[in-house]
Amino acid sequence: MLLEREILAVCYLSDVNISVSEPIEDVFINIDLSGINLSGANFTDTILAGADLTDANLSNANLTSADLGQCKLIRANLSGANLTKAYLDVVEFMNTDMSGAELRSASITQTWLGNTNMSGAKHVSNVDWTGTRVRGLVLEDGTVIDSDHDW
Repeated sequence: MLLEREILAVCYLSDVNISVSEPIEDVFINIDLSGINLSGANFTDTILAGADLTDANLSNANLTSADLGQCKLIRANLSGANLTKAYLDVVEFMNTDMSGAELRSASITQTWLGNTNMSGAKHVSNVDWTGTRVRGLVLEDGTVIDSDHDW
């Protein structure tokens, strides 16, 4: 039996705790998830395009092949998150914690990374960084890029 995905558009779930481990296979477009706790949640193949994830806790979340295009990830916690093959194009990262994140084959293009912590992140060299600008970026080996830099 084919199950259709639910589509939630322009929904507000700010400051909610949905810390789960079961897969969430839905489509969330332009949803306000600011301040939400999604620690350990399984968002494999989920579409979160345009979501506001400001101050969200996505630590240790599984975001494999998730579509996070045009999201706001300001002060978001993605430490230990699995972002393998995730689509993070035209995303606003600012003061984001991506320490220990798995980034194998992720796409982070046309994006601004400001004061983002990627210390201990894995497979940073496998990321498609086309058109991405960084400043104050802490790389996987602890190196800090303090000035504007284009890949």
